[in-house]
Amino acid sequence: MREGGEEQAPLLSRAEALGLGRDRSGAGAAGPGPGWRHACHVLLHAPLPAGAPPPGHAVLMQLRFDGRFGFPGGLAEPGEPLEAALERELREELGPAAAALRLRPRHHRGARAWPRGGAGSDGGLVTHLYVRRLRLDELEALERGGARAPEHGLEVQGLVRVPLGVGLPAFLQNRFAGDAREQLLGALPALGVQPPPIAQDPTGAPPEPGEPLTPTPAAGEEGNEPVE
Repeated sequence: MREGGEEQAPLLSRAEALGLGRDRSGAGAAGPGPGWRHACHVLLHAPLPAGAPPPGHAVLMQLRFDGRFGFPGGLAEPGEPLEAALERELREELGPAAAALRLRPRHHRGARAWPRGGAGSDGGLVTHLYVRRLRLDELEALERGGARAPEHGLEVQGLVRVPLGVGLPAFLQNRFAGDAREQLLGALPALGVQPPPIAQDPTGAPPEPGEPLTPTPAAGEEGNEPVE
């Protein structure tokens, strides 16, 4: 549960998330149902060389303009395929090295729906998490090239590696965008990391559609094993 007794939204498959808002006749079956915006983000990770401290993975997050941590990505435009939207956002936020990144439905690890008017409302925001394994040299190229991204210094202040060892509990006390912390915690077990018990994030539910980078509970943004 979130702070204030709010239940964590149930995890949805990609197909279930895209089916939100469709009528029983199947109208609009080729894309998202009306009234729902879809925010797609990706956890990028790479195995570290032999001998590296456990768990032997590097995981990227980004520091945003508002001082909160989140995953690269953003909102899909109406009618835009989810993976195409995510690839577009990665080019904007991560720079030239992201041009070769491809996301597929098999990288999708879960979605959560945040109804605009509460449970039963036919519209709101859906937050999708993808998990993509890279080679270490690919991940390092993203780190080096991030400063040349169009959004560097604007929406994105820089990339960081998540400290997955003894520093993880302290890192988790930072402020996170939307449900990014819950997404991170849901993905870590597949990397061999047992998330520590932590207090609930005081930011509340993800913001409403239309303001994807405003992290307040009432205002604009956005689960879990890695595959190749």
